Amino acid sequence: MRGDAAGEEAEPGQDEKPKVNLTEMLEAPEAVGPFQSKDWTPGNQSCADSSCNSVGVCNLDTGLCDCMAGWSGDSCTVRQLRPCTNAHRPNGTVPQGAPESLSTPGWTASRCAGVCDEDTATCYCNGTMGRISAPAGSPPGTPPLQEGRPMILDRCQPNTDDAGQPVSHGRLDPELLYGPEGWCEAKKPEHRCPCSIEGRIGPSCDQLVEHVCPNQCSGHGRCRLGFCLCDLEFYGHDCARHAADANLTLDLDARPWIASVTTNAAALAASAQRRLRPLIYIYDVPATFNTRMLEYRNEKEACVWRTFRGHNASHITQWSHYSLESLLHEHLLQSPHRTLDPEEADFFYVPVYTSCYIHPVHGWADHPWWYGPGGPRVMHAARMMLEAKQWLQTHLPYWNRRGGKDHVWLVTHDEGSCWVPSEIRPSIILSHWGRKDLNHTSSSAYWEDIYSAEYHHEEWSPDGWQYIITGHACYDPSKDLVVPSFLGPSKIGQSPLLGFRASSREYLLFFWGEVGHKRLAHYSRGIRQRLYFLARDRRWRERYRMVIGTRGDGLDAGMNYVRMLINSRFCLVVPGDGWSGRAEDAILHGCIPVVIMDDVDPIFATAVDWHSFSVRVPEAQMDQLDSILLAIPPERIEQLQLGLSQVWQRFMYRDYSLFASALNQTRHVYKEDYMTGLREDASLPNTVTGLQQEDDAFATIIQWLYSKRLKQQSI
Repeated sequence: MRGDAAGEEAEPGQDEKPKVNLTEMLEAPEAVGPFQSKDWTPGNQSCADSSCNSVGVCNLDTGLCDCMAGWSGDSCTVRQLRPCTNAHRPNGTVPQGAPESLSTPGWTASRCAGVCDEDTATCYCNGTMGRISAPAGSPPGTPPLQEGRPMILDRCQPNTDDAGQPVSHGRLDPELLYGPEGWCEAKKPEHRCPCSIEGRIGPSCDQLVEHVCPNQCSGHGRCRLGFCLCDLEFYGHDCARHAADANLTLDLDARPWIASVTTNAAALAASAQRRLRPLIYIYDVPATFNTRMLEYRNEKEACVWRTFRGHNASHITQWSHYSLESLLHEHLLQSPHRTLDPEEADFFYVPVYTSCYIHPVHGWADHPWWYGPGGPRVMHAARMMLEAKQWLQTHLPYWNRRGGKDHVWLVTHDEGSCWVPSEIRPSIILSHWGRKDLNHTSSSAYWEDIYSAEYHHEEWSPDGWQYIITGHACYDPSKDLVVPSFLGPSKIGQSPLLGFRASSREYLLFFWGEVGHKRLAHYSRGIRQRLYFLARDRRWRERYRMVIGTRGDGLDAGMNYVRMLINSRFCLVVPGDGWSGRAEDAILHGCIPVVIMDDVDPIFATAVDWHSFSVRVPEAQMDQLDSILLAIPPERIEQLQLGLSQVWQRFMYRDYSLFASALNQTRHVYKEDYMTGLREDASLPNTVTGLQQEDDAFATIIQWLYSKRLKQQSI
């Protein structure tokens, strides 16, 4: 049986109809969920020290301080160091510090031959252009006298010490760092190290720009490495919450560049006569679980979806595959569906940055861990989530009211939905990975991400950790949702759907990337490997223009990855270490997805009808892939392309202020290839000339949550 390949009924369990008709729901009068608004009562729980030792923010809902990196405790009076080091500690709770000599063996990414900022494990020069710390005895939070140039990673570390002894972790001749024209000495150095730290740009890393914070602190605070140091009487991740008598006047004259990336949507919506359901309360969990990860990252484009560049212009970054973590958090903070009043909330969002912790924070230095070095990094991320849940239970009443069923978590890592702790399973889990089988093991080829690997340590993990995650499928289609990853305009700006020159799609099938032929056998369940060798041995490329390849195989002249997407009729959607972004790549470039992954739901499987725009092939029929695709009649291909034209926008996040300007920049680069109309031989789906904001990926998530609320009300 070939499923929908020949227009037949889909393989049982492989391509079910969606359980939610979002279009009908959106058209229904009650979809907007109007109801009478009520005033929000601001928090009034004072902190023991309202200033939080000048290194934190008083949360008026809990009466506890939220602290910047380097500090902890209810009043931010306890030092929490993250030293640069050459090793991870074997036991205990105190992070390992720097060795006495540069030539001492050992390596972590934080190893430093200069001056270490022990709040964040960031390495700086110690020369003329180096870091000069605040004088001894300065109050907490006092900035350094001179920031200094960064010396990040071994690519900017000397390869010998002062005595000329070899340094195993360094790559640079010390002269390039400390010579008269060196990076750490000269105003205009001959050698330049990467300028990877937050808030700095330019060839000499000397130009200061705004740091990135959630919702840019709503204009009521100062952003430092991702942490909002809120103005007095304001609090929360984005300083949107405030005391009853706070001065709400917002003056952006001094920082006009943040106007496009901040909004006070919740307050504006609350003042309206009617509200939009669902209402979502975003927890201000301690910074340990989210913005602390931003403070600890030493690559400014990691973990975030936008940055500031020259003249504080906002820029959309694609450094990380997992940046939806910060994007969705910020989207929710800025959404009119946000409520500041938990008592009226339909759902509660728990922002925990597990993917940012997994990379690049985990292992950079000897802190943070859950609860000590060793074991898979996904173990630490799972325990991080569990601690966040326990914090909610201890400090606020809302989890216990419904056992977490109205709580929403996002896990974006490769197999993130598989290692979510069992205690959190009653919640709604948003992820990129829709694996449904109950008896599952990890498919990752990277040992630190193999969630099915047990780990014991007599002090930190005496009982192992498998017991906190076992007994459930990775994904439950009755309550969870598979969501798209984030692709910015630079990744999709050449799509015919956005007005780029269309093609006749002369290639039958396309897949390019990691094929797993040199990786562990369980990588991709063996699917990529099998297809690669089938294509090679049966000469699919030469016979049918079915291109399945990897780096080194070579593409046809004039072709690259994106041009192949827009010139191919079908594109493979297969797993990698877990989820893969191939579905988004295909759909957003008008290429019909061919899904090969049994017992795995694709993106929005319970919200949109995949049968109308994709082909699903069982793994057992991979060796027939050529005949399956060749057997699909032209009229069925047209149906699939038409179906694709009706849903593609749901797979793209575009309801944010930076999208239009960033897309226009991409269009300018490729202006010769943008057309007002399509060539006669161009393939469907048609281009979209007037992009509307509704029905993008974020709107689809909100609509799906609204359908869950309706279902809850009917029970």
